[in-house]
Amino acid sequence: MKRIIAIDHGNRLMKTEGHVFSASYIESSHLPTIGGNDVLKYDGKVYILDDKSLPVLNDKTENERYFILTLFAVGKELAEDAEILRRLTPNDYINVELLIGLPLQHFETFRRKFEHYFSDRTSVIKFELNNKPYSIRITNATASPQAFSAAITVRDRLKDSNIVNIVDIGGFTVDCLQLAKFKPTMSLCTSLYWGVNTLFQSINDQMRAGGGRDISNCIIEGILKKDPSDLAEYSQKRIDTVTSAAVAHSEAMLAEIAQKGFDLEEDRTMFMGGGAILLKEYILQGGKAKKPIFIDDVHANAKGYKLIHEMKSGNGNRQPHGA
Repeated sequence: MKRIIAIDHGNRLMKTEGHVFSASYIESSHLPTIGGNDVLKYDGKVYILDDKSLPVLNDKTENERYFILTLFAVGKELAEDAEILRRLTPNDYINVELLIGLPLQHFETFRRKFEHYFSDRTSVIKFELNNKPYSIRITNATASPQAFSAAITVRDRLKDSNIVNIVDIGGFTVDCLQLAKFKPTMSLCTSLYWGVNTLFQSINDQMRAGGGRDISNCIIEGILKKDPSDLAEYSQKRIDTVTSAAVAHSEAMLAEIAQKGFDLEEDRTMFMGGGAILLKEYILQGGKAKKPIFIDDVHANAKGYKLIHEMKSGNGNRQPHGA
């Protein structure tokens, strides 16, 4: 039995084609007795998903963090594959081919290392996710460039544009690249530290400076999304602090992107990633990007990895440039 599973390994969020969860966990010596967090048991240890921020890893093979997070992702995907689970016997294992990705500016540096980080684990891997046992063997791992892969999913919307700026807003970084006739322009490819976690930190710096308390990330997100329950529960002062900081953050982020050589006035700019979904209204309010396009699907990179795989294997429409 075989499954192909695409995983977008972010600094803040992990995304598969069907799931999104925090790219953070805590290691525990015992199972939690309360709460609904996902629990992974592997190699005698227990891992519990958590929403705290962990240090950014440009080299995701530096430690076992992204392997553990990958087991969470694989388990979540397999849990919904009723046909495979129905056919499994206690002695069976599932061959898993991983489709993964890295930012374009780090792609050539870390691509092979990241692929081998998974594919060199040739033995059967046994783990439990939420009390369900799984046995897998990783048969291969193939990396594709992030952001470019997401753009593949909406390439029909870009076919009439000679130049497109890609702005992928993540938790810690904003990855930017230019596509010229859908081919990456490597001279305009950069990563800036303007991710939404820096916005969250800025908001809480302002709260503390005014004598207030820190606001949790989930509440900040609720206010930014204009969730009615959050808007009704919290003071107008808190709401104004969050929204005004979001506008200022978006404007400063786009100003630096323009300084790096991206023409936000004349060229189309495609915004993607969880941060872009969160900041869409505030980016539009600032008006610095004159021809914006938004990919509102947080799963776009993972779906793009799958499309690239299908194209290369002959099951897609055509081979994308630059893949």
